[in-house]
Amino acid sequence: MEVNQDNTTSIGLYKLTPGDIDHLFRRSGLSGNQLSLFTYNAERGATSSPSELFKELAASPNLNRVARHLLTPAVKLEFNRGGAGAAEETYHAFLSLEDNDVLVQFIDSEDNILLLLFDNEESFWQWWADIYAANADSTYQPVFPDVMPTEVLVCALHCIDIYRRSYMESMLDYRGGLNLAISTQDFVELLKRALSSQDKRWLLPTLFETTPGLKGSSIALKPEHVKKAEELGFLSSNENILTLGERSRLMGTEIITSWLGSIGCQATALVNGQEKSLSRMFLTSTAFANHIFSFETIGGGGSRFRHQASTRPELIQSLLKWIEALQKVVGGTAPAKTAQAQAQKQASAPAMKFCGQCGAELKPGKKFCTGCGKPI
Repeated sequence: MEVNQDNTTSIGLYKLTPGDIDHLFRRSGLSGNQLSLFTYNAERGATSSPSELFKELAASPNLNRVARHLLTPAVKLEFNRGGAGAAEETYHAFLSLEDNDVLVQFIDSEDNILLLLFDNEESFWQWWADIYAANADSTYQPVFPDVMPTEVLVCALHCIDIYRRSYMESMLDYRGGLNLAISTQDFVELLKRALSSQDKRWLLPTLFETTPGLKGSSIALKPEHVKKAEELGFLSSNENILTLGERSRLMGTEIITSWLGSIGCQATALVNGQEKSLSRMFLTSTAFANHIFSFETIGGGGSRFRHQASTRPELIQSLLKWIEALQKVVGGTAPAKTAQAQAQKQASAPAMKFCGQCGAELKPGKKFCTGCGKPI
């Protein structure tokens, strides 16, 4: 993803080479944790020189903030984008329990590391929603009013895709009407093909391909799930024949005419020293609504979901509440108090100086850098 700083409200935009990460470890004194995407190679850090890109970050007052989020994050968000012909991309965002900052990390086409630092969650989600969300309609009626098994969503999205399929087939055959009936056997066989296809031109495969970790959940479609989809208006059944309902027609038309793409996200944190998935979400935006689905794991490896059709401001507020809930799970403290304590700690600590040539720590009383020999 190419980042245009003019379109952000960030407080810092930095670029590093992969080799600069060892110098970030060395300069910050951090050892990393299991959530970080990077590990420290002390030998390489001691024997190599940082790039010119790193020197810009090293001279920035945000150095320690970037290092803390990138090397020892408290919460990691993994994002995958795709669907409807949207450009595919994967990137991460990192949160700390010591402040409200959010650090976003991308990898560019040359494998350089792009870092975008926001000083609060609201600025981050505002930037994020400006890219991925639609203005949408505030009068969109609820579709899934309660918490439901994920299998109900699978059935509903499958109905929407079947409607789109029938619509396209009618166009290819020059037919004015749509065939909305399908046998139960064909419904199930087509569902299996969809789940294994990895084809992000369709909504159901996009759900599983873009939402990190969702593929690992147990999906067992049962008659009661189809019955629930029938109650919601997605289909009706008569013996072995299923007929798509009004809800499938409405949402199918919505996806056909204005699907803007989808993005999935998984939040993970360290629990008892191990990385654990806390929550997942899936956003599908159209001109009519930002459909956000949040997932939680239940016993037996299954999952259930909530759905909200939101305007952009409503979506931002929902995401802020989601982040607040995640921070409570991992034991977050009041950011203002923690940030103040951190500032006092840094103020009382002796200042450390580093060589601008190689990044090595400068020893007190030395006239030359012990790393590269440059005069101090």
